[in-house]
Amino acid sequence: MSNSADSLNESDQFPGSPATKQELKPLEVNGITAVTVGTVIWSVATLIMVLLRNQLEAAGRDNWIAIGVAGIILGLLGMRYTKRRAARIEQAKESTS
Repeated sequence: MSNSADSLNESDQFPGSPATKQELKPLEVNGITAVTVGTVIWSVATLIMVLLRNQLEAAGRDNWIAIGVAGIILGLLGMRYTKRRAARIEQAKESTS
């Protein structure tokens, strides 16, 4: 009796055709978009927390604004890092070509 994975592979091929495996290539993702979106989200959240500062202080959560500022700073550092990394990768591709 054959394995279910084997039977799936066999059903994808035409009878009599040789089995060929296509090599998968990794995605080229530099992370700039993800870090930028995250930084924007932290910025919006911090702005909202600044506007609602009185309610946060009344609830004992006045440190949340500092957490938001830390998120923005780390996001800006991450944006710088990912942009520099992408530039180095592109430069390495050009030098090997």
